[in-house]
Amino acid sequence: RDIGVTGVQTCALPIQFCGPIFFTRSLQTASGNITANGSFGLLNTGNKKLLVTNFHVWDGFHQERLDDPKLQMCISVGQEHPVVFAPDKALGEDRDLDIATFDMELLLAACGERKFYPLNQNPAPQVARGDVVYFIGFPGHLRQVVNGALGWGRSSYGVRVCSVDSSEFSADVSNLSIPQELYKGISGCPCFLVRSGRPIQLVGFARGVWSKYLRFTHARCL
Repeated sequence: RDIGVTGVQTCALPIQFCGPIFFTRSLQTASGNITANGSFGLLNTGNKKLLVTNFHVWDGFHQERLDDPKLQMCISVGQEHPVVFAPDKALGEDRDLDIATFDMELLLAACGERKFYPLNQNPAPQVARGDVVYFIGFPGHLRQVVNGALGWGRSSYGVRVCSVDSSEFSADVSNLSIPQELYKGISGCPCFLVRSGRPIQLVGFARGVWSKYLRFTHARCL
């Protein structure tokens, strides 16, 4: 479903650059075993192919694992079954910027149905107030388990930038009338600037909603 600003074909957004990331107690059945989920983006820096998500997603996994050492983190990259995502550490992480990056070299064979956004060929542009950004997220309330199998619902969002600083930008989403808890699960999804007559460009990663503002970390922070 599409939410927010109208006037642009949000279905044209490249779903192949993103997907859901989740924590599970079992690799055999999803029923009653998924504890949380977020989103991720895939990008190519020219030197490395990366998975990017929020720091709070990565940190949240470690916090939950203190109570349940068997907890696994997985990603859905279009295969029939999710892929266990178990890096020893992040390639880079920043709590203040709320971003974490991971080298995907060992999982490239599993990403056949996904693509890596070519950030080396399309550097992230500046964002200005009034710009419209679109993104596809995987909110937890659309997650479904049927006969023990996990399915993901997704939403495409269009929001207008209302404030910008050197490392992040924000959008006022109070007019969308969506309860804050329904945004849970979009953390880490890549966001794209859409301008008339120009190709879409990656500009940031969603962090979540505080008060009435949806915040994004600028992709230039990578």
